[in-house]
Amino acid sequence: MAVSIEYHGHVLTPATRLRAQPRGWTLEVHIATANRRTGTRRCRAPNTYASEAEAAVHCLEFGRRIVDGKLKPRPKGAGPA
Repeated sequence: MAVSIEYHGHVLTPATRLRAQPRGWTLEVHIATANRRTGTRRCRAPNTYASEAEAAVHCLEFGRRIVDGKLKPRPKGAGPA
């Protein structure tokens, strides 16, 4: 169901998956610079949603907030400060 959108020069692609525990669809978005084939960022959050469609909507909003600089995802492996 992943439908990519272009937003401010970036391509946002939901990458939600169904989790068993806790049951729900995950929040993960892949962010790539438009017209580039490399350099995709994978951003996730611990949120889960009841349906794939609902998760995809939140993934795209999550991606928009990252592109806008309103959210600063931590680098992979970074723990709490």
